[in-house]
Amino acid sequence: MDTMKNSKPKKVLVVEDEADFRDMLTQILERAGYAVSAAPNGEEGLALYRTAAPDVVILDVHLPDMSGFEICRQIRLQGPRPQTPILMCTVRSEVSGVAEGLGSGATDYVLKPFQVSDMLERVRRVLQQAS
Repeated sequence: MDTMKNSKPKKVLVVEDEADFRDMLTQILERAGYAVSAAPNGEEGLALYRTAAPDVVILDVHLPDMSGFEICRQIRLQGPRPQTPILMCTVRSEVSGVAEGLGSGATDYVLKPFQVSDMLERVRRVLQQAS
């Protein structure tokens, strides 16, 4: 029996300032059965994190108002659910930022551009590890 059909969909928060990429990621995740909330900047992302209580957060590293690293640190320090898995997204040319992301408390990272199957597998894996 498929337990996904009998349980609530896992909630994913996407914080990404590029509208096209945010919309694409939202569609990919919704098609995979996730309930998605999305924010265009860090301030709105943190507000949604507090109200939507996501099961996983996908954070762009470069946002207009604050870095994804700062958002990650705030989630880890202020909660309300500091153990929430966080996936950092960065472009390949900035792979050196991965260490900073992991150091700020990120659970994992995804390099842009990514394969859809890779993103979905990383989301699935961090959710599985968190349960």
